[in-house]
Amino acid sequence: MEEGQPRTALVADVAPLIPVARTYSFIVPDDMVASLAIGRRVEVPMGRKGRHVAGFVVGLDERAWDSTLRPIASVVDSASYLTPELVDLGKDIAEHYACPLARTLKAMVPEAVRRQAGFKTVRYARLAGTLADLLADHGRIGSKQKALLEALSASQDAVAVPGLLEQTDASTTTLRGLSDRGWVEITQRKEIIESGEDPDGPPLEEPSFELNDEQSEALAAISGKIDAGGFCVSLLFGVSGSGKTEVYVRAIRRVVAAGRQAIMLVPEIVLTTQLVQRLTSRFADVAVNHSGLSDVQRSLMWRRIAAGEKTVVIGTRSAVFAPCPNLGLIVVDEEQETSFKNLQAPRFNVRDVAIMRGMQLGIPVVLGSATPSIEVWDRSERHRDYQRLALTRRVRDLPMPEVFVVDMRDEHAERKQATIVSRSMERMLTETLQRGEQAVILMNRRGFANRLYCAECKTRIECPNCNAGFVVHTAVGHSKCHYCLTRVPTPTVCPNVTCGAPLTRLGLGTQRVEDVVRMLFPDAVTERVDSDTMTHRDEYERIVADFEAKRIDILVGTQMIAKGLDFPFVSFVGVVNADPTALASDFRAQERLFQLITQVAGRAGRADRPGRVVVQTTMPELPALKFALTHDYESFAAQELEIRRRVALPPYRRLARIVLSHSREEHVRREARGLSERISQCIETEAIEHADVLGPNPCAMSRVRGKYRYELILRTATAADLRKLLRALDTSGALRTKAESLVIDVDPVSMT
Repeated sequence: MEEGQPRTALVADVAPLIPVARTYSFIVPDDMVASLAIGRRVEVPMGRKGRHVAGFVVGLDERAWDSTLRPIASVVDSASYLTPELVDLGKDIAEHYACPLARTLKAMVPEAVRRQAGFKTVRYARLAGTLADLLADHGRIGSKQKALLEALSASQDAVAVPGLLEQTDASTTTLRGLSDRGWVEITQRKEIIESGEDPDGPPLEEPSFELNDEQSEALAAISGKIDAGGFCVSLLFGVSGSGKTEVYVRAIRRVVAAGRQAIMLVPEIVLTTQLVQRLTSRFADVAVNHSGLSDVQRSLMWRRIAAGEKTVVIGTRSAVFAPCPNLGLIVVDEEQETSFKNLQAPRFNVRDVAIMRGMQLGIPVVLGSATPSIEVWDRSERHRDYQRLALTRRVRDLPMPEVFVVDMRDEHAERKQATIVSRSMERMLTETLQRGEQAVILMNRRGFANRLYCAECKTRIECPNCNAGFVVHTAVGHSKCHYCLTRVPTPTVCPNVTCGAPLTRLGLGTQRVEDVVRMLFPDAVTERVDSDTMTHRDEYERIVADFEAKRIDILVGTQMIAKGLDFPFVSFVGVVNADPTALASDFRAQERLFQLITQVAGRAGRADRPGRVVVQTTMPELPALKFALTHDYESFAAQELEIRRRVALPPYRRLARIVLSHSREEHVRREARGLSERISQCIETEAIEHADVLGPNPCAMSRVRGKYRYELILRTATAADLRKLLRALDTSGALRTKAESLVIDVDPVSMT
């Protein structure tokens, strides 16, 4: 071809796994035309030296080209679960969360699925013509070759090579010789290793109770959207114990009956054991995606979902990308949970990705919560694609638990010493146990104590890598930093060589609360539930089963026990210290406190026994506590929205947090200042209204793992403006920095 002469060929757009946002075009070689598809992984030559780099095919079409295009080097995947629809979703996620497309697509498919665990490669052979023609054209052949040809001639289909060689007593060398001469065609297929099949689920059960009026109205509204088709978000706002799960189940059943699939997303499988058990007992073909699955089980599950064999998918973050070919509904339970936020790039929020996918496919999305996120609550009031469905009373009209707030400042003054369990909590616990009922005690911090302190020289014992104190864990005899996970034997004397005084342990943790409860109630069976004791999913399930069977009287734990549990014999819930959540360095601190108190209070009084809740705090005047006393979410949300409107915070602004880190503080501070100036210039150049940059400021955790951290907050009026700003910063090179790392977190849920 002459230089510049146009040519038409099959061209693939590839997103390579390198830190760039753009895609590159490559020619598809003739021998790959039949096998290549959008979503497949390929290797392509990149750079001057043509180094082979893995990437994803994101576009494929016949087009004219008049400049030099390199050919694709090889195809990595024989099959891919990244359908064109999921690739389009990945493009939206990559743009919104400012993450390279290839990295986004890689995160959408579990590693075990990409490796095709549970599959084996089997070679198949077939004749390249008829046996008579081959013998006529080539004359005499060896006995082994003839046996191979005759065996292949006797079968109309391709024959598996291992069985063929065993049948004819021939060698692979003999077969290869026939293949090299063009007499036999050899192909490869991926086949399932049958031992990876998942076991049968529990027997199906159907409860006999009827929905109440509110549940029926909510289900009718969701069913109407399912039947009508099209995108819609339904916020199912129901108090704890109002029967949201039954509405989910019946909505999913309607979708399945119509021959479609449904995805139900839960914050953490281990925290929703009862919910998963109930759903798997109501549907025949359920795929549950959890950490206890082997790689083979996870890979084969993905295949069954893609084949339409599994009609209901239940899982955490990755389940939102399940390759359902006929998806009809997505349900997000406890949509406000921060665990729905992915903590590595792409830093997506599963709830928002579910809404993206629902919008893309034109299907309904149901968000459920007793304490919706303020952003979703606001959308349900102002956006035409949202509807709010309220369940204001508990099933069987059971009363909401009575909430008491105890001011621990008065308690300490009366007792003339610091105390962990107030008189009110001790009295109500005693009454609960005397009635043969159960109790839940929440302390939202692990360990025995969260500070080691020298009273003589005022030295605080901190992690050498982070500006955080060690947390004492007496059960294992060590202290631990919960940020960098450094462990040390718990010191007993001050390390200051001029002091050497005994150290004091300050603060509270679940382990210390457990010790106090055991001392106060030695005859009660007490168990602790936190990430120190629950190291495996089976342990959590055992605790749930024992508590359900009343083999445990008091459950002490972190927020792991605050959500998703339904125990009819729990009549008392105690919150030992509500202050740490309220004092978090985050504008959502009040929202989180209200959610936590409401969620844990919802564990009490879920049967015929009235529930009582005691919340201990040194700040009883907090708005979140005042509204939690009466379970008044709507008034709390109205006040919180007004505060955020005045200070221009979400949902009235969209945020992106940029965190720079470096081992030298002065260096990272200088880089952050320079970046702030470049961002301000970019906002002015792009003429983005109501946009600004806040900072730089040291992060709330200013030093982690030996790195100093500074943050900048980008603030815009709309998500479109934020995408425009981030795109402009990327293309202009404004984000280039000499810091050791730069992290962009769009729509952050944590500001630490």
